[in-house]
Amino acid sequence: MRKILFIFLLCLSLKAEQQYTIFVEGMHCPLCTAMVRKAILQVEGVTSVKANLKDKSAFVKCEDKVAKEDLLKAVETTGYTGVFVD
Repeated sequence: MRKILFIFLLCLSLKAEQQYTIFVEGMHCPLCTAMVRKAILQVEGVTSVKANLKDKSAFVKCEDKVAKEDLLKAVETTGYTGVFVD
């Protein structure tokens, strides 16, 4: 019975997550990726960001409540343009 209760409580504590890939036009150096990563991480609800210079992209994991527009605005604060890759 304790195992069932534990699993139930664990499931309640898990939050639904979304994953997005954003193409970031203009990234050309490691500093660019660091700036983009830092800006996206400041969006409330973002749990992780991996920026890839080779692909000029950012892979974002975030809670369901995060609006896609907020992620693009964060990219724009760094001076770059972001586009979601589907």
